[in-house]
Amino acid sequence: MKRTVPVLAAALSLFAGAAFAQATPAAPAAAAAPPAAESGPLTKVTMERLLLTDAARAGSRVVAVGDRGYIVYSDSNGETWSRAKAPAGPLLTAVDFVDAKNGWAVGHDAVILASTDGGATWAMQFSAPSEQRPLLDVLFVSPTQGFAVGAYGAFYETTDGGKSWNTRKVIADDKHLNALLKLSDGRLMILGEAGTLLLSADTGKTWTPLVSPYKGSFFGGIATDDGGMVIYGLRGRIYRSGDSGKTWKQIDNASVATLMGGSRLPDGAIVIAGGAGTVLVSRDQGHSFVPLTTGVNKAFSKAMLGAPNSVLLLGEAGARDVLLPSAPR
Repeated sequence: MKRTVPVLAAALSLFAGAAFAQATPAAPAAAAAPPAAESGPLTKVTMERLLLTDAARAGSRVVAVGDRGYIVYSDSNGETWSRAKAPAGPLLTAVDFVDAKNGWAVGHDAVILASTDGGATWAMQFSAPSEQRPLLDVLFVSPTQGFAVGAYGAFYETTDGGKSWNTRKVIADDKHLNALLKLSDGRLMILGEAGTLLLSADTGKTWTPLVSPYKGSFFGGIATDDGGMVIYGLRGRIYRSGDSGKTWKQIDNASVATLMGGSRLPDGAIVIAGGAGTVLVSRDQGHSFVPLTTGVNKAFSKAMLGAPNSVLLLGEAGARDVLLPSAPR
């Protein structure tokens, strides 16, 4: 039987990549060292043709990952971009920086890449193509301790900055684990397929299932400034909890476009992006959201801080800036 892995691919608006056959996991393989792809400045036309799946800030720099192993970065809030020096590889799905210099990116073939210079250059730390389990998110809680999750229950962890990665099971079945989230109190969450929600109060040593408010897949979550959290996913579903996931409230959203990625901005506003050009903004800690006009119907995979008073949107057509309405007085 084949199942669809919920990652951004060519049909990003459907939030589904190619189907992957179920396979018996193999022992972790040593990372190969393919040649580095050509790096340097990118034209605007090239950027508009790129599929970008995720982005993160490395200090003031924006670093984004995407199709065909592309890693790009901007020191001008998305006005101009350069391609990073990185090994040639498959679709990359997520990126995370623990500080302005040290970051990790993950993707298909269980690829894990690392950078120590703010995303300008990358080296392979791990890959396991024989497992046929794409990695879908990565989160580091310190320069040495990090986690990567993915399809069919894939869970990897490191305590030495990625020099070694160990795998173990954190769920009994093989549901896809789509996203990692660090809460304001330091606890960690995993969000996944079929309403999967896992909580860890001991920095990932153990994971406890939470009662889910929804049986569809979740693709991301955001910790709010007031100690709450917002989670989102299929069919535009948004839920908010103020008690670490003990209870949930569904948040109104007129759109049914799948929500894929978002951020909390420095002023506390929350932005979430998804299919059909959907971008939602909350200025009340996630209790309500209003749509932001983007003027396009292409899918966005990530919304994050851009230039002053703007949101940087990444996805099916590269990156673009959209003005963020002023907060009401």
